[in-house]
Amino acid sequence: MPNHVNKGFNTAVLHGNVSPTDLMLILTVPMALIHAAFALISLRYLTVPRPIGLPIAFYESTYYVILLNYALLSHYSMVLLGIITLFLVIHVGGAYLYVNGALSYLSRNRNNLKYYGYYELSELVFLIIVMTSVFTH
Repeated sequence: MPNHVNKGFNTAVLHGNVSPTDLMLILTVPMALIHAAFALISLRYLTVPRPIGLPIAFYESTYYVILLNYALLSHYSMVLLGIITLFLVIHVGGAYLYVNGALSYLSRNRNNLKYYGYYELSELVFLIIVMTSVFTH
């Protein structure tokens, strides 16, 4: 059975010589996992503890800043740039509101958690599209 480990990629990661495309893939995988988990949690009417949610909120905001820059430099379509910008605004604004506790009332209503789960699923689909476009671009 052939060895499928890309030693060049592993060496590049260890030495900080990662291409922008590889960086986007590295950053998108945790985003997809986070959104899959949050969708499942929310659709079960549960929430994530604040000590876990805070660093994730910052990661997601930072991710969309990096993704927008990558998409601009890679000349992505205006539609994709618009969706990225929308998610950037949602995540930066949401992180600000989350840090200040302004979103805590939303988790008290089961319907809000269900709708949030659907939102997380839609973002997961978008992240899969992003990973596909990074691979094929």
